[in-house]
Amino acid sequence: MLQTFRPFLIALTLASGLTACGNKDKTVEQTTETTATVSETPAAAPAASETTATADTAKAATFDINTVPVTSAELGTFPYLSPLKGYSVNTSNSEEYDFERSYVYDGKNLVPVEGKVSQRLIDEDSGEKKASQLMIQRNYEDLLKGLGAVKVSSSKVAQAAIDKIGSDEAYKHGKWVLSTDYVTDTYVIRQKNKEVWTQVTPLGSDGNYAINVTERAAMPQQATIMKADELKKN
Repeated sequence: MLQTFRPFLIALTLASGLTACGNKDKTVEQTTETTATVSETPAAAPAASETTATADTAKAATFDINTVPVTSAELGTFPYLSPLKGYSVNTSNSEEYDFERSYVYDGKNLVPVEGKVSQRLIDEDSGEKKASQLMIQRNYEDLLKGLGAVKVSSSKVAQAAIDKIGSDEAYKHGKWVLSTDYVTDTYVIRQKNKEVWTQVTPLGSDGNYAINVTERAAMPQQATIMKADELKKN
């Protein structure tokens, strides 16, 4: 009887060991699957970044040029606007480019506009009576609105808006019209074949002021490859 029971006991022990091993393998598999699932979870993070980028893009679009009526008024010759009577362009502190970048303030963001650019500092002539800030602003407002312009903003530029592009970039492409100290009036004229931005900034009690005019345009391609006969000439 004892001899019969012993083989049965051995078989039972082996079966229990195999069952335990099987359960251990299942536990390892489940642990591995769980670990894999947890490690894969952070992969969803880029979706949040994409959402943020989309939101930032939508946030930047605070002004729609398509809301501006198209005008056919005669603008004259670039940069279109003359100084006030008794004032002249300070040529030492003024620039004009066939192609450059400007930033216009729409009340929330600095929006880049590329094309033909005029940056002028306007000073009162010697012996002439200086104009008040209101006179400067009102003269150009009446003139521009008569040409079909829409006033986009009238305010100092928020420091946060300048910080987004950097103060060096703001000064290089805006000079005095991108200021946290002085109010800039920003206008846009939309025509069938033109988009002209104007920024007018009275610069305090001295009576001088700045005007930037930007006509949106593609860059004129001037650089080309050199041909063999041109190399010989050089």
